[in-house]
Amino acid sequence: MAGKEGVLILNRRDIRNPAGGGAEIYTHEIAKGLVSAGYHVDIFSSLFKGAETEETIDGVRYMRKGNELTVHYWGFRYARSKREDYSAIIDEFNGLGFGGFLLPKSLLLIHQLYKEFWFKELGPLGLPPYLIEPILLRLYRSRPAITVSESTRADLEALGFSNVRIVMNALNVRKKPLEAVPQKEKVPTIAYLGRLRSTKRPGDAIRIFKLAKAALPNARLWIMGKGPEEARLRKMAERISGIEFLGYIADEKKFDLLSRAHLLLVPSVREGFGINVIEAASQGTPSIGYDIHGLRDSIKNGQTGYLVRGPEDAAGRIIALFRDEALYREMAANCTEYARQFNWDRRRGEFVVALREMLLKK
Repeated sequence: MAGKEGVLILNRRDIRNPAGGGAEIYTHEIAKGLVSAGYHVDIFSSLFKGAETEETIDGVRYMRKGNELTVHYWGFRYARSKREDYSAIIDEFNGLGFGGFLLPKSLLLIHQLYKEFWFKELGPLGLPPYLIEPILLRLYRSRPAITVSESTRADLEALGFSNVRIVMNALNVRKKPLEAVPQKEKVPTIAYLGRLRSTKRPGDAIRIFKLAKAALPNARLWIMGKGPEEARLRKMAERISGIEFLGYIADEKKFDLLSRAHLLLVPSVREGFGINVIEAASQGTPSIGYDIHGLRDSIKNGQTGYLVRGPEDAAGRIIALFRDEALYREMAANCTEYARQFNWDRRRGEFVVALREMLLKK
């Protein structure tokens, strides 16, 4: 680390973790930005099957120890013992933090509060973490924080935070928004993209599709993703024609399918931002999403899609868009223009500036 200021990021998972997602992509991209700005960056995260305990990716050093629960102990212990080596410590909070409020030069990075997630995933057993999460977050109130959306900033300010910056997500660096709306499928085609888990409410995507299909009998639904809800969803779909389960889709194929689909359904319980909305928009595909935290930030209601109140409202919007070709084409064109602002070069620069102003002072 000689000659360079160091930044330590503590996160539950990392970019190589098979269970990782948008938060891990975000973390790696902003770490790359810090490296480009001249900082030495270490990321401390949990071990997973087949992982190395230490490796360097894109100039970022990854260190791994413990599982997804014990990593919080090991990460705090490491940060405390090595705190003099770093100019800034970034504590990434995913339902549980690393105790960064006890460490000097620390900053909170949070994508979303879990809130309703706890009950959706755990049922009545979700009550303890639902109550504990805001208590833990209040311990960080005196620390600066960075988040990805106005929705989460409002959540933090309601808990007493006063210094919160927003650095939003961005698109996959290998895929740029299209210049024009591409040719879509010949029949009404709706996509669901995400983990098949209760917090994403993929069952609602099937319910919405069934309602819309009453007016659009040749419509299709592409379900892209894997997860614990798959068996239940397949059973739900048995008597509904036009539903295809496509499983996990790699990036190139994902963007190809999004470019051919007419609409994306996002019926989640809560989102940090909803990067799948921007991925779809980059391919000229509007989104129909529930009016929830996160999606209020990523969907421009009435311009790049619609925020809706439930399955019936969603189905009504779908039917109306397929019946009004001019409105649909206008909305699809808005999407490609909107998506162009979501690039990682811009976001990495914004994060470096925010971190310097909040902690590094240079």
